[in-house]
Amino acid sequence: MKSDMYRPNDVLIEGHRMSNLFNSQDEDWHNQNIRPIRGLWSMTKVLEYEPLIDETIAKFVEKVALKFVDGDNAGTVCPADDWIGFFAWDVTANFSFGRHYGFIDQEKDVDNLITDSTKGLIYFAPISQIPWIDNLLDKNPIKRIGPKPTLTGVLYAFKVVAEYQAQLSNKSITAGSVDHTLDKYLQLRETYPEMVNDHQIVNWLMLSILAGGDTSSATMRAILYYLAKSPSASEKLAAELQNASLPTPAPWKLIRDLPYLDAVIREAMRVNPGIAMIFERVVPEEGFTLPDGQYLPAGTKIGINPAVTNKDYGVFGEDADEFNPDRWFQGKDESNEHFEARSRRMKDTVDFVFGGGGRICMGRYLAMLEIKKLIATLYNVFDIQLVDSKHEWTYRNAWFVYQYDMPMIIRRRGVASQ
Repeated sequence: MKSDMYRPNDVLIEGHRMSNLFNSQDEDWHNQNIRPIRGLWSMTKVLEYEPLIDETIAKFVEKVALKFVDGDNAGTVCPADDWIGFFAWDVTANFSFGRHYGFIDQEKDVDNLITDSTKGLIYFAPISQIPWIDNLLDKNPIKRIGPKPTLTGVLYAFKVVAEYQAQLSNKSITAGSVDHTLDKYLQLRETYPEMVNDHQIVNWLMLSILAGGDTSSATMRAILYYLAKSPSASEKLAAELQNASLPTPAPWKLIRDLPYLDAVIREAMRVNPGIAMIFERVVPEEGFTLPDGQYLPAGTKIGINPAVTNKDYGVFGEDADEFNPDRWFQGKDESNEHFEARSRRMKDTVDFVFGGGGRICMGRYLAMLEIKKLIATLYNVFDIQLVDSKHEWTYRNAWFVYQYDMPMIIRRRGVASQ
């Protein structure tokens, strides 16, 4: 069972705590509430979002080209950390409720959604380690102290649900006519009339709103940064994409099996995972014995940190601290059997950034769809480099990882630098 570290992630609205599918410790409640939507998050179903993702990618590429690449703005420095965040949050909004927050269009953090989300995690990371103190701070019944984790996102979701229902009521739109998440959830009313109300829909939407923008942007920032630090890797990726003759935006069917694209994304997730604190669980009543024979008594809080296991020399080799996409390919003198076993162990380890078991991240397929499509599109169209190849970014571990200070120069692919 999940530990009480997740409790500070509750949102407090009008004096009432609102848990969500991510942080609930009640397995029966979790299973009951996730059952109606689980089938909507298979790879087959999330591919229905591809047109909405394409819409955001096209908007993003056009805006980046206008501001940083073409005409009088050629050579303008792009704060890539900000712009990747703008994309990640806007694409999440588009597939969640069929409209953008407006980050790309307005070129800023609209309504402080990103800022408030980040503050919430900066609060959550330390407070989750002493969760009882949250009752004196954010959940204080007399005066709330500190950031309000997830509140901005929850209130935004309630507003969007109300507006969408009003559109359905006045017949300006028709249910089932679009393929975003909100419409799919509203259609569940027919099957689960006792369960599906505005509160339930917002609870389901929180899966995307809570984590969709932050975790995928962390992975995409890492990809841009490490490729800029590894010219040979960047060139190999560009060559693979050019050989695939991709349109813009890059379609899933043409990129899903590109081996170097996959290796780059896995390696960036490995070196700089989007979550870098442990996923706490509680040892059950019967206790638990580890493979090495060590016994963990009931009630012990345990967990695994992807930022630690992803650097395991026994799994990834002596260069585990280095960014090296080639580790995902078969070595010159490596047998097929050895490579398959090594590859499976590496994949299982890196995939743990999405969690595991019954509480594994449902949005993992959608995250990979979004990330692969954006990276394939960007590196097929543009050459992206740090202003100074020796420049080092900064990053902060607040359970989610936040990276900053990524000044980059973007040029059209095939256009020589001046």
